[in-house]
Amino acid sequence: MTTLGVSRLETAHTDRSGADRSVRAAATALLFGALALVTAWWIQDGGVVTTMVGGAVYTSIGQLTGLIASVLLLAQVVLMARIPALERAWGQDELARIHRIVGFTSFNLMLAHISVITLGYAVGRLGQTPATLWDLTLNYPGMLLAVAGTAALVMVVVTSLKAARRRLRYESWHLLHLYAYLGAGLALPHQLWTGQQFIDHPLRTAWWWTMWGLSAGAIVVWRLGLPILRSLRHDLRVSHVVREAPGVVSVHVGGRTLGRLPVHAGQFLT
Repeated sequence: MTTLGVSRLETAHTDRSGADRSVRAAATALLFGALALVTAWWIQDGGVVTTMVGGAVYTSIGQLTGLIASVLLLAQVVLMARIPALERAWGQDELARIHRIVGFTSFNLMLAHISVITLGYAVGRLGQTPATLWDLTLNYPGMLLAVAGTAALVMVVVTSLKAARRRLRYESWHLLHLYAYLGAGLALPHQLWTGQQFIDHPLRTAWWWTMWGLSAGAIVVWRLGLPILRSLRHDLRVSHVVREAPGVVSVHVGGRTLGRLPVHAGQFLT
């Protein structure tokens, strides 16, 4: 290889590394900016309370945990949306690790939200929480949808535990994991219809719908649309399998117009 060729490769690598750093910085800033924004809404609406009278502190904490859990729920959806810029910047394996951490954090905050805010609506009386939860579920707008969404998310989290994963075929686990999208979608209405931070706040509501719409759009484009398009265009099929050595197998794949398929040596191909 010529010196000029090496120089061009080094320049391309440096440019790519710089772009990846910029993507990581921008994505991190966007996440923490969203968390700061919903926290500011909570403070602006009187979220910081010091009295225990009437269970106000429980309601306040429940609102904050719900807002943060929702932002993190969107974040974990986006992390695994197969967005090319994010996958290049972090790598699929690192994104999966971050997705798991964010997912379990969001789930734990969601459980805290349900428990604490129910206690708040029960005026701080622990014995009244079952009846209060039942009343909230039946009589508050969007709560039945939220309960269904919560059930879907519980199923996803339980089947993601290592002990459960070992007992499930990958295909079964993957199918069950798709219910996370359903759970995230069903949780939206109750938040907008009953959440103090959104009632009579059209700009906040518009911002929240936009965030959910962009997240859903990322799934539709990169997890559904692009794979379907490439499958139709290239008709990828396994042509034959070669056993190279004990425990080592080569899978040969063929198809149409493969020169137009944007893949490179050494990368994962899903």
